[in-house]
Amino acid sequence: MPRLTSAEASLVLDHVVGDPSVPAAAANAVLAALPFPSNPTPRLLRAFLLRRVASDPVSAAALDALELLASLPSPASPVGAVHITVAAYLASSAPDFDAAAGALFARPDGRARRAVESGDTALASNEAAAVVDQFEAAVGNAFSQVVLRGLWGDRAVAEERVRDLLAAQWAAIGQSRLETAAERIVGDGAVETWSAADEVTRAKYCVLAGEQRTREIQCQLEEHNHYGNHILTPEVHKTMDALKLSCTNLQSVVEDPLPAAKAAADEVLATRMDKAVSLNAGEVCSQPATCEIAGPSAPSDNGEAPRRGTPPSLMDWNPTARTFQVSFHHVPF
Repeated sequence: MPRLTSAEASLVLDHVVGDPSVPAAAANAVLAALPFPSNPTPRLLRAFLLRRVASDPVSAAALDALELLASLPSPASPVGAVHITVAAYLASSAPDFDAAAGALFARPDGRARRAVESGDTALASNEAAAVVDQFEAAVGNAFSQVVLRGLWGDRAVAEERVRDLLAAQWAAIGQSRLETAAERIVGDGAVETWSAADEVTRAKYCVLAGEQRTREIQCQLEEHNHYGNHILTPEVHKTMDALKLSCTNLQSVVEDPLPAAKAAADEVLATRMDKAVSLNAGEVCSQPATCEIAGPSAPSDNGEAPRRGTPPSLMDWNPTARTFQVSFHHVPF
């Protein structure tokens, strides 16, 4: 078997050690067989520290590992609270309380005090500073020692807090680089990866994918080529993103012409309306002022106004008037 290069060994360690389902014995065997990289990935270093803490949760070695873990860029987790818990347990459970508390919490070089006051910010908190001061004050004070042993001397409670921290850290550790590469080669991104690879690289992919998965990927490639739907390479995607960004920047620089066009149209319309009103007013002023009666009430050519309907009777004008019927047959003219 050919000897692995440093980069290949780093990939294997990152995958094996960083998988919490791999037993500790198997992970330790791989660590012993392969050289540890001089520049490990943050994921590999985190996994290594988590396994060290898990091997002995409440010990001086665990305290060292927790301090290193706090220096890594990590998701939000109570590393500082667990660190001070382990330190407090070590002092409370020690046969010589004064010696242990002095080594951990005394000024200025107490190990836990130095980590809390001048170490990583993930270890610093008001609660941790208060615990440090309490243990320092308890040196030589029997009553305070009894109280602190009752608060921090339960190993089961301390181990449970460490296990909760480990679970949160393992859950957020993410995929290994091998898993990410496998996803691109045989997973959802296989078609894009294979279409962008040359023949030599595709031959390597066939070995990694296996016979059945290779056939599936090749069928997908043929289907895309048949319909003319060529897979876009990362370079094409990068170019498209650059064009979209350029269009966005152009739209932010060029002013929208619609508001200006609308304002100009409104101005032209208002000018024309003003001219129309002025012309109408001039025509009205130039006509002679005549007053004629038009319509059915206007007089006819003989000066009489036409009558419409039945003429009103005298009774309509005066209800108390008397009326007589006159016959003009015997009246001579």
